[in-house]
Amino acid sequence: MEIGIVQLKVAHGNPDRNIKMVMRNLESALRMRCDVVVLPELWNATYPVTDPRILIKENSPLIENIGNLAERYKTWIIAGSMAITTKQGNRNRCYIYSPEGRKSFYDKIHLYPGHKEPNLFKAGSSLGLMSIAGVSCGVMICFDMEFPEVSRALAEKQALVLFVPGAWPKKHIRLWRTLLIARAIENQVFVVGVNRCDEGKGFSFGGQSMIIDPFGDVVIHLNEKPTIEKVTLDLSLVNRARAKNLVVSSKRSAIYRKWK
Repeated sequence: MEIGIVQLKVAHGNPDRNIKMVMRNLESALRMRCDVVVLPELWNATYPVTDPRILIKENSPLIENIGNLAERYKTWIIAGSMAITTKQGNRNRCYIYSPEGRKSFYDKIHLYPGHKEPNLFKAGSSLGLMSIAGVSCGVMICFDMEFPEVSRALAEKQALVLFVPGAWPKKHIRLWRTLLIARAIENQVFVVGVNRCDEGKGFSFGGQSMIIDPFGDVVIHLNEKPTIEKVTLDLSLVNRARAKNLVVSSKRSAIYRKWK
């Protein structure tokens, strides 16, 4: 599986210009002819996350335009996440587009109090499990990664790759690195974390997008600058890791259930 990761420096103060910038970067990644291209979290949020002006309607032409790119380049797009207004409430939503332009979505389950997300968004409740490029995959968004229950549920449903769009603060970037590696090791899967690297009033995001293999080894680790990279994942490493380090096969789920 060939993955394109797009680490973005989101522009502030001009949402329309920012969206054009993001779409240009997305198309640059699509020209690399990957199987999947991944964006970071809330790349349309050029105001504080509590400001309703960041919200995009779910019937916005932007949503369709991303699908058109997926269809034109015959590539899966995990479109990071956007602040979306829906009839069911505002959502921190990740759209996933197939090479035919069809879309599905995952709504962030755990809203981050530190950025006051619960003040604007309604949390999702469905697992982000889907087949991407013929591979069972999972999608989590940023703060979801703090909760091992999510990644474990995805792995137990046979996800081999976990995609994590993020907007992880620079001051806590060590946690981003540690959690990405931990989620890969404990589930023996690939973890693809794509972060923002912009600075705004009162906050900044730390970049350092990473891909971790099922042995817990770092495949790629970006710096704090806007970057587009293409990485090939050897999915056979999942079975090799599980055969060598008997973690997944040693789980005792029946006992764990007794503790609840």
